[in-house]
Order: sequence, then C-alpha cells, then structure tokens
Amino acid sequence: MVLSLGQDFRALLNPRAAFREPPPSLSGAFGRMVLVWMPLAFLQALGILWQVLQGYGALRRGGTLVALGARLGLDPEGLRDFLGALPSPPGFGQLWPWLLVLVPLGVMGAWLHHAVWDHVGLWLLRGVRREGGFRLSLLAEAEALRVTALGNLAGLLSFLPWVGALVALPMMLLDAYLWLFRGVALAARHGCPLWKGVAATILHAALLGVCGLGLLMLMVSMLGLHP
Repeated sequence: MVLSLGQDFRALLNPRAAFREPPPSLSGAFGRMVLVWMPLAFLQALGILWQVLQGYGALRRGGTLVALGARLGLDPEGLRDFLGALPSPPGFGQLWPWLLVLVPLGVMGAWLHHAVWDHVGLWLLRGVRREGGFRLSLLAEAEALRVTALGNLAGLLSFLPWVGALVALPMMLLDAYLWLFRGVALAARHGCPLWKGVAATILHAALLGVCGLGLLMLMVSMLGLHP
C-alpha cells in the first residue's frame, strides 16, 4: 500500500485532476484513508480534550462568567459558590486512553455517514451509476476523506494560544471547501457531471439541517414548550 502525501496535497489545490486515474480497490482506498486520517484525527481529539478540560476548569473558577452574571443581576457570590461546587473533572491522563477506542469509531462512523448521505443526495439528483452503486460512493468517500484529512492539518493551529480566534474565519471557509471536495470524488467515480457531485454534498448539508430542525421541533412539542 503506497501513500503519496505530496500528490494528495496537490489534489487539494487542483481537485478536478485528483481522481482521473483508475480507481483503486475499496479495501486499498479504505486502508490508505485510515493510515492518513486516523493519526490526524487522534491528534485533533487530544487537542479538543485538552481544551475541554481547560474550559471546564475555568468554568469552575468562575471569572468571566461570574462577572457576566453580576451584570445580569445574579448574585456573584452565589454563582461563584455554585460553580465551585461542580465536580472536578478526571485528569487528562485518565481520559486520553479512551480516545484509542473513540477515535477509530468516530473515523468509521464519519466515513459511513458521509457515504450514506452523499449517496442519497447523488441518487436524488440521478447521478448514481447503476454498476457499483453504493460501493462507488464508499470508494469515493474514502479517497476524498484521505485528502481532506490533510487539509484539516491547518485546524491544529486553532489549539495554539491566541491563534484560534485569528484563524476562525479562514477555517470556516476551509471546512466549507473540504466539504464540497467530496463531491468531486463522487462525480469522478460515478461518472456524472461535476455539478451533481458537488450539489450532492450541499443537499447532504441541507437534509441534515432539515432533520435537525425537525428533531428540535419534535422535542419542543414533546416538552410542551410553545414559542
């Protein structure tokens, strides 16, 4: 199994030329995706875990939240006592080994999630090839997610002190680009027009938004909370 990281980085800059070669086997594409994405996903998960623990510690200390509560008319001493009484979190050393299980499950889940929803979007747009069907979508997602994982390397900058706020907008634009990048792979492997592959990823996002809004409205209705 051969990895070409330089070629993958070039694919980020020229996605139309990224999937012109004959497709690899599904097992080969999956293996290369795992070899590239899994270590990067683990590093990102470590950073997120560290930030969550630091944020929770800051919450227990009060600080900004107590000052905000005082401006809203809350009792600062009572709020500080309430926050201080929150349970202390486990240490970083106790939690990070769980990532050895959660990260592989998350990578597998994300791959299958994107394959299913993008395939549904492409099917609605009548871009799915009859020969291969969902298998081609799995293959395309594995190839695309291997490349987009390298694009997410830039996201590690957000874990540096004072850098996260500066790169927030560029990272949002990069995330949108990487989301649409999967559509290029879909179009190439299904042999449909490029616009259908990209539109399938947009439809994926739209369907997720509709489902999320519907679930929220259902929860509000079940709780008897009416606007």
